[in-house]
Amino acid sequence: MDNPEYHQLNLSLSGSLFGGIYKRVKNHKNDSSSATSLFDLFDVTKPANRKKVTRGNGLKFDKDLTNECADRLREMGLYSLASEVNVFWNLRLTSTAGLAYHDKARIDLNPRLKRHFPDEPKRTLLHELAHLIAHYRASGARIQPHGREWQSACSELGIPGEKRCHDLPLATREVKRKLAYRCRSCGVIVPRVRKLTRESACYPCCQKYNGGKYSRRFLLEKININEARVLAPDYNWV
Repeated sequence: MDNPEYHQLNLSLSGSLFGGIYKRVKNHKNDSSSATSLFDLFDVTKPANRKKVTRGNGLKFDKDLTNECADRLREMGLYSLASEVNVFWNLRLTSTAGLAYHDKARIDLNPRLKRHFPDEPKRTLLHELAHLIAHYRASGARIQPHGREWQSACSELGIPGEKRCHDLPLATREVKRKLAYRCRSCGVIVPRVRKLTRESACYPCCQKYNGGKYSRRFLLEKININEARVLAPDYNWV
């Protein structure tokens, strides 16, 4: 097997219960069809055909916003990224203002942002574009989602001091955590909506004891949900 890469999967959970995990993934450099979350790190690949992407997925391609992003990228000398970037309105987004998929050089925006036109759609667009720029410049290296690379890109795009999360009055929803994992080393509880499909390790322990590198010593083990609720009563399990 080829040498695997270990990337950080950083999940935002309330309180001090959890600081992130490491997720083991194979090298996806040449796999343009892989689906990823916002916080996974992959090389930028050629985006899929727009009609194929939008069919049945609640996506509407925005040519004007795509051209606007491409122009900004060319001004910054990022010509390769400028030729690949695409912007869509995603009808499936509810509480999320926008998403950036850097493996596809794609930005999805919440159509409800149009209620706050023109300020919020533009700001959210630049916020997500900064994510694409940060990961593009990192060339596959592991970076924090809202770290100095992203902050630097925000400043170049004219939105210095940009906040990590929006405070817009968008719809919210509560998702029940039906699964739970525990670090075999520090005992931290990790609530999950979906089952972990790959070996994952406790991020804080890897940072503290292994120089930030993945280690099987800190694997997350599945535990009974009732036991997890007793061990972590302060977390909102819904």
